Amino acid sequence: MTKIEFLQAMAKGWFGNSQQHSIQAQILKQRGFGKLADKIMAESDEEWNEAKKVNARLIELGVTPTVELAEYPVFTDVKEMLEYDCRDAAEALPEMSKSLTLFDDDYVTKAMIQEFIVDEQEHYNWVKQHLSLIQEIGMDNYLIEQIGD
Repeated sequence: MTKIEFLQAMAKGWFGNSQQHSIQAQILKQRGFGKLADKIMAESDEEWNEAKKVNARLIELGVTPTVELAEYPVFTDVKEMLEYDCRDAAEALPEMSKSLTLFDDDYVTKAMIQEFIVDEQEHYNWVKQHLSLIQEIGMDNYLIEQIGD
C-alpha cells in the first residue's frame, strides 16, 4: 500500500466510522442513555475531524481526496456495539502503528498519524473499561448508569 492509498483509506474509514457513531449516539439518546450517547457523539465528532485532517493533508500533498465512506454496522444492543468498537480499535491500532514507517520521510503526516494512534488507544481503553464494568455489575446496572444527560 502506498502512502496516498493509506491516507485515502484512513479518510474513508474515519468518515464512515463517524457516521456509524453518530447514528449509534442518536439511537442511544432516543432510548434514554444520554451519558453514553454524549460520549459516542463526541467520538463521532472526533472521527469526523480526523477524516478532515487526513483530507487536508492529502490536498497539501497534491492529491484530490475522494468522497467515500467505509461501511460499518449499526447496533441496537449496547454491549454488541462496545464489543465491535473494541475489536475495531484492536485491529486498527497495529495497522496504524505499522504504517508509520511509510512516513519516515514525511514528519507532518507521521506526527498526525501518531496523534490518531494516541486517540484510538484512549478510545480502546475506554471501551475495554466499559466492557469490564458490564461484566462486573451486569448489563442492567450498567444501563442504569448511562441514563440521563
